[in-house]
Amino acid sequence: MRFRAIQIPLNFRFEQSNNSGTSSSRSAIVEIRTRSGVSGFGESCPRTYVTGESMEDVAREIGILEEELLRTPIESLEALHLRLQAWAARGIGPSTRCALELAWLDAWSRSESKSLRELLGISYSGSLQYSLILPFLSLKSMEKLLPLLQRLQPAAIKLKVGTDQPDTIAKIDLLRNFFGEDMPIRFDVNGAWDLDQARQFIPELLALNIHSFEQPTPPEDLKSLQILTRLYGKDAQIMADESLLDLAGARRLAAEKICNHFNLKISKLGGIQSSLEIYRLARENGIPCQLGAHFGETSILTAAAALLGSLVDGALSNTEGALGELLLAEDIVQPPIQHRVGGVLPLAGLWPEPGLVGKIHPERLEKYTV
Repeated sequence: MRFRAIQIPLNFRFEQSNNSGTSSSRSAIVEIRTRSGVSGFGESCPRTYVTGESMEDVAREIGILEEELLRTPIESLEALHLRLQAWAARGIGPSTRCALELAWLDAWSRSESKSLRELLGISYSGSLQYSLILPFLSLKSMEKLLPLLQRLQPAAIKLKVGTDQPDTIAKIDLLRNFFGEDMPIRFDVNGAWDLDQARQFIPELLALNIHSFEQPTPPEDLKSLQILTRLYGKDAQIMADESLLDLAGARRLAAEKICNHFNLKISKLGGIQSSLEIYRLARENGIPCQLGAHFGETSILTAAAALLGSLVDGALSNTEGALGELLLAEDIVQPPIQHRVGGVLPLAGLWPEPGLVGKIHPERLEKYTV
């Protein structure tokens, strides 16, 4: 088993209110090799400001689990799910579990010489439609960026915002002038507002036809999130992102009606299986789910998210990611998995052969390993 930390240059700088920004991706890539010599690759995006995990944490945990896996290999899908649960109970972080789950699925499919579509019994062959995600930028920087993105013809936009309400409203005007008045716009606040700010901003934004607010208050301030859901939940999506990190947290969010929308991200939740469990809980409680992504994901995590989308028959409120080389200077997967014009990613063409993704480009993998 081998751990790699990779950094790939981005085609444009990405910032949000809880992160000062970066011009490169940051992913953990885990490669496992079976006794018969078959390799499988997995990915996660450890973010200290989301789950508290660092790249060093993932590397350390992979080292610990490598010895365990050599002694007691995982021989079946059921055994994988049991092992993932045991690792979670032991405090193994979600990024580590995610990368290992994806690597195992990739190697399993190749070892069985069967596609994941066949092995997992996936019959859904529709498509996912991805939103355009705009980072937290100055108004001037956004004016320069939009012409570069116009060719994507997005069906919906998610805008990262902060606490400067006049600036935010100016950006709404800019986006609608550029893409049209009917362009759906969602907000991702990344916990930047306090309760008083949220109670001031949300009514003003509802009047401007903004009806989705992702993580409006700090992740630990569940009381404020609950108040906002009670006040505005009939007219708006009050979505938990950084407040939603595991199944136990999801149960509390649902039981106490703290939010009315979940944002699922494969990496922060510990992989496909744990994300699927939270999705099912949400459905039981009438809570819609958005399929989110960390910026800078390679096509490995894109494929994993699309796999989750297929397992739930595309029943998601919004889908994010699948940018491939629209964002990355180069993807380590060739060809990259990225959405088409209009944000559409057809699922019928994914996983036609064994493996989670197609070919891992070995030279690029080594080039971007740090």
